[in-house]
Formats: sequence, structure tokens, C-alpha cells
Amino acid sequence: MTLIRVNPESIRAYAAHAQAVFDSITTSLDQLARDVVAVRYFGPNSVTFKTECGHLAADFGNRLHIDLSAMADAIRRSTSNIAVSLGGQPIGLSVSCRPIAPPAPVAVDYVDVDTEALEAVVPVVIGHFGAIRDGLSHHFTQLERTDWRGTAKLAAVDAVGGFTTAARHRCDQAEQLLTSTIRQQVQAVVAADR
Repeated sequence: MTLIRVNPESIRAYAAHAQAVFDSITTSLDQLARDVVAVRYFGPNSVTFKTECGHLAADFGNRLHIDLSAMADAIRRSTSNIAVSLGGQPIGLSVSCRPIAPPAPVAVDYVDVDTEALEAVVPVVIGHFGAIRDGLSHHFTQLERTDWRGTAKLAAVDAVGGFTTAARHRCDQAEQLLTSTIRQQVQAVVAADR
């Protein structure tokens, strides 16, 4: 015998928590793009570098939003289907994710770079990606803890687990690409000053 149960209040509480986690992830993504573009590095090459880094951060963030929306859809469909089949009301679950748009770097006609500030961006970037990975893991744990039983929950947990694993993998790749780009720029700046 299989126990089938959906507690709408538990799902609504989870949905509110999921929105808070996704908002926090969006804030980290926004700040990541701003931190990379704001570093003290000015000149023609800096505009190209900052634009590239800002776009890397924004592209990752906007792809991650697709995963977050897919997670919410999978959970909403499963919980609503079972709730309705048991005579309850559909359970509303939506996650709003606003697009990430990096700020435009300032173009100047002089060159000014603080290599220590440029190097210091690397741990800042790593910290943002760490916060994003933590948010993804925490979200998944909260889903597992919902007062919801049955095959539909298992399917939703499997689906969200897959999205979470994929998102964490993309997070790792984006972090590696962004930190490598920054380190290469530091090396290029130092080499040009010899």
C-alpha cells in the first residue's frame, strides 16, 4: 500500500522558501556581474575584459533561471495533479526570476589598473558561486522535507535533483571560466608592465 498525501500548507511554505532562495541566488548573480565590472581596471582592454566577464556572469545567471523555472514547474504540476485528484484545489507555485544584466563598463582614455584589486576579484567570484551552490542545495533539501508523500513526490524530487545537479555543474564550469579569465587578465597586465 502506498501512502499518498499532499499538505498544501507545507507546499506553500516550501514555495515561499523557494522564492526567497531563488531571490537570494538572483542577488548573488547580480552582485557577481557588478563586482567584476566595478574592479579598478580602466583603459581600452579593460572595457573588453569587463564586458566579457559581465556577459559570462549574466549568461550563466540567465541559464540558471531557466533551470529554476523548470524546477518550479515540475513541482507545481506534481503537487497540483495529486491535490486535485484527492479533491483539493490546485496548488499555485511560481518562481519569478528577473533577468541578469551586467552594468556597462566605463570607457576612459587612460590606463589605470590595480593588479591587487584585480586579483582580489577571484575570491569574490568564488564566494558568489559558493553562495549560489549553497542556495541550490538548500532548496533541494527543503523540497525533500515537504509534507508530501507518494510517487509524484518521488518523481518531482528526482526531477529537481537532476536540475540541481546540472545547475551545480554549470556553476562549477562558469566559476572556472570566469576565474581563469580574470587570472589571465592579471597575467597579461603584469606582463605588459615589464
